[in-house]
Amino acid sequence: MLLSLIAALGSVSVTVNTPNPEGDMYVSICSEATFLSGRCEHGQRRAASPEDVFVFDDIPAGDWAIQVWRDPEGDGEMRTMAFGIPAEPITISNDPPMNFGPPRFADAAVAVSEDGAVISLSVN
Repeated sequence: MLLSLIAALGSVSVTVNTPNPEGDMYVSICSEATFLSGRCEHGQRRAASPEDVFVFDDIPAGDWAIQVWRDPEGDGEMRTMAFGIPAEPITISNDPPMNFGPPRFADAAVAVSEDGAVISLSVN
């Protein structure tokens, strides 16, 4: 039983590119239950750079959404505009449509297998 649980965990590598490497970069891996909530199961933060690789170990196999947010001020506060629309640079896996409301988890979800996953995203 323990061996099958260990085998179901993979490593997720998220490469983030930005032409504006100022402030901090936040990368989160979220389940459907925590998607867009700010309380994702897995997250990392570090100073923004033109290209950086965030590695998350022990991610259970399944569907996950990747959220990236660049905080130019480095204050840890997500500024928003009217209706809660982010005023800070963000990107979400699969670039889901956000035309008439927040994106759906199903559109943002990426499959993580026992072998893990490799994702590349860009954020301004």
